[in-house]
Amino acid sequence: MFSLLRIVILFTLLAPAATAQEVAQTMRQWWVECDRLGYCVSDINGFTADYEPVTLRLQRSAEPDSPVLILLTPETLITSGDAVIFDFLDGAQPILRNVGTTLDNTITLTEPLDSPLLAAIMAGRAMTITIGFQGARGAQSFKVSLDGAIDTLTIMDVAQQRLGRVDAIVARGAAPADSPSDLFPSLGEETGGEDMGGDDGGDESGEIIEDSGDAHMEEGPNGSYLDLIYSQDELPPEVTRYAYEDASCGDLAKPLNEMGAVVNRDQTARITYLVPCQIGQANVAYYVVVHDPANRSNYALQHFELPPAQNKPDRTVILNPQWKADRNRLISTRYGDLNLNCGAYEIHTWNTTQLRFELLSYQHKKTCDGPQTQPSDFPLEWTRDEMGD
Repeated sequence: MFSLLRIVILFTLLAPAATAQEVAQTMRQWWVECDRLGYCVSDINGFTADYEPVTLRLQRSAEPDSPVLILLTPETLITSGDAVIFDFLDGAQPILRNVGTTLDNTITLTEPLDSPLLAAIMAGRAMTITIGFQGARGAQSFKVSLDGAIDTLTIMDVAQQRLGRVDAIVARGAAPADSPSDLFPSLGEETGGEDMGGDDGGDESGEIIEDSGDAHMEEGPNGSYLDLIYSQDELPPEVTRYAYEDASCGDLAKPLNEMGAVVNRDQTARITYLVPCQIGQANVAYYVVVHDPANRSNYALQHFELPPAQNKPDRTVILNPQWKADRNRLISTRYGDLNLNCGAYEIHTWNTTQLRFELLSYQHKKTCDGPQTQPSDFPLEWTRDEMGD
């Protein structure tokens, strides 16, 4: 369908159960929820330069081969025939739609799975939606963040049991559309092995290395996965102990229940755990643990740098992280106020030699005034390539 989708398929999501799941959670700046029948809705607000809002929703039923509905609800009155232009900041071609029948001032676009509009939303970082309102208001452009869009659509695939099916949005495969997905071995089944970049379970001294985080692995070279864990009992004790010993998180029950821990196993058998630690009004703090059996590294708590000029020690927690597994990058956003209009935007990359994350760039918007600004557009303060260590 498009290159990012092919990459994401390699990181097939794991369904914790073989029945439709109720979901309600944030994913970056998006909100996603699914009811007990598997009907899923994900939404986010966009804004014009003078703060007029528009709500963008992605909806889908659990019926086999159902389309994806894209809904737009602006504040200004829309009428049949108004033009809507979707313009993507990552180079995708602009897409034009015309408003048909509206209900409650909402435009509804019915998109098939191979829709270029749906593909561009999943692949993009941000977009501008321009609606050609009739009357005095005229055409207005709304900027909408797409960070988290593909994640929420993947959660829909999980909740609707579409993993590996031909009608999945993201985690698409060859299974029939009417087949509930149950693609992974049960807990306790034999997993791992040389095929997956692992070993026979022992180190050079003959000591057995327990790998409690690999319980859900699918055998074979495509045994990678991305999972959301909502219970401390499902995380290895080697991971949860850091919450109390190093990260000063306190009880993990509430942040895990509300946010879920992100667990990614790549095709080299390296597992990255992003564990929610504390929930604030604008920021959620996480700590990160990496388990790399191919390099005989046990569960290592990660420390995150700041630019050298700040003269501050490395941190054991990171705010609002976004793990880009296909690029080995971890993006962190610290919001400075509840309007999400200032703060810091950091990009860290995994150093395969030193087995740690290192800071690539640091962007910082100190003032919280003016029009809403995407974190990726904050002013650049430091990059490793240009300013060095």
